Amino acid sequence: MPHQLLTSTQSRPSIGHADLPAIAALYEICEQVDQLDNTSTLAELQRRLDHPPPGGTHQRQLWETPTGELVGVVALWLDDPANVQTAAQTDGPTDSPTDAPTDALEGWVGIFVHPDWRGQHLEAELLSWAEQRVRQQAKAAQRPAKLCAGARANAPYHRALYETPGYAIIRQFHTMVRSLVEPIPQPQFPPGFTSRPTHAEEAAAWVEMFNESFVDHWHFTPMTLERRQFRLTYPTYQPELDWVAVAPDGTLAGFCGVEIDLEENALKDRKEGWIGVLGTRRGYRRQGLARAMLLQGLHQLRAAGMDTALLGVDSQNPNQAMGLYESAGFTVKETHLSYQKQLG
Repeated sequence: MPHQLLTSTQSRPSIGHADLPAIAALYEICEQVDQLDNTSTLAELQRRLDHPPPGGTHQRQLWETPTGELVGVVALWLDDPANVQTAAQTDGPTDSPTDAPTDALEGWVGIFVHPDWRGQHLEAELLSWAEQRVRQQAKAAQRPAKLCAGARANAPYHRALYETPGYAIIRQFHTMVRSLVEPIPQPQFPPGFTSRPTHAEEAAAWVEMFNESFVDHWHFTPMTLERRQFRLTYPTYQPELDWVAVAPDGTLAGFCGVEIDLEENALKDRKEGWIGVLGTRRGYRRQGLARAMLLQGLHQLRAAGMDTALLGVDSQNPNQAMGLYESAGFTVKETHLSYQKQLG
């Protein structure tokens, strides 16, 4: 049953670890109603707080009742203004005599409202706070601003959060699934190519390969050495599942990173693994390298005891990734929508 007056709630920033148990509990309550299968556990929240990724800031704003009950959370990721490209940093000439910014400061928001408090305009208050926060940061950085959010296509409550004036669907992504019980073809690498686990000391070469592989993708943001090293040192990183394809001359030509969330599998009694990242460097495409790395990743998941493989893909991927995945036995499980609002 909905609670009474929204005026009885108050908002404050999260103070860190002390708030995480209540946040995790609210996420779980929401999951029981929404059934979106994307709950963050307390252990995961603690790990993320202890190991913040580079390149931006993660903020949480909390809404509580006078008795301290947590009823709303805004999770907001903000780009680091220093990483936003300006006209002065581009290769070509600029029409402006000044170093005016060309790219917007971007925020990504997630909104969580206790089921008993939904539909009373609290959602609008949370979203308004996020927009204001992004505007403030963009003004300080002297850049335009935009706010992005995501929702599953079959989740009407969450879609309604962002299908308000100013927001538009800008992209669709699919989660695809494949049974690992079914036969998996053996990978066939092009002549002279080999595969092996990546080495930590070749992080710079891996970053170069990654950027050449994804530069033509939508919303491409260059990988940095700092971000790669963050990944290599993250507590849940599994180096034995992070492989590269090597060309005959020793060049890193492709990669496939497989991920198994052991905590989530244990919690939900599953045996699932993900093809976390898959790519082929420009100049090495159309030789069957991506397919070979994908099949190898599937074999790795099955050898690790998994019975299901998942991956995410841009529905408009420019390199026909959907066709590759479908040919390897994947089907679409669910679709996710990306929303965006220009904030000025």
